[in-house]
Amino acid sequence: MVIQRWQSVYLLIAAILMACYAFFPIAGTDSIELSLSGCEYVSSDVSNAVDADVLQEVLMWPFLSLTILISALSLVSIFKFKNLKLQKTLCSVCIVLTVVLMASLVVLLYGQTDINFYYSNLLPLLAVVAYVLAIRGISKDQKTLSSYDRLR
Repeated sequence: MVIQRWQSVYLLIAAILMACYAFFPIAGTDSIELSLSGCEYVSSDVSNAVDADVLQEVLMWPFLSLTILISALSLVSIFKFKNLKLQKTLCSVCIVLTVVLMASLVVLLYGQTDINFYYSNLLPLLAVVAYVLAIRGISKDQKTLSSYDRLR
């Protein structure tokens, strides 16, 4: 018997946050907005158009695919409730991949001038908090199951 409670909710919240992060704008200048799904030109100023096209090619595929992978792993870990050890490992992998995603985006965009980061960059941090809460719930369930095994 496996107790499935709050960790499923936390994992679903993390999956939704990471899926939303893939399409929300993450940074921008006066003329462009960057998201993981591409660049959007806000004004008709084309002086930064070359930089935007380069950033679009760099940002689009690796980071978008990593974000979708993290979200998919979160959904897969929801359905692995019978194997708590695997579920806990998948949560840890999602935390590591989310930290790698955020660190690589910061390194990539750090040297750009006049770039503003948006509040949507808090979504992966909130997802990490949800993963940590899910791991705590899984550990609590493992502890409960081991106490039931001792009683038998």
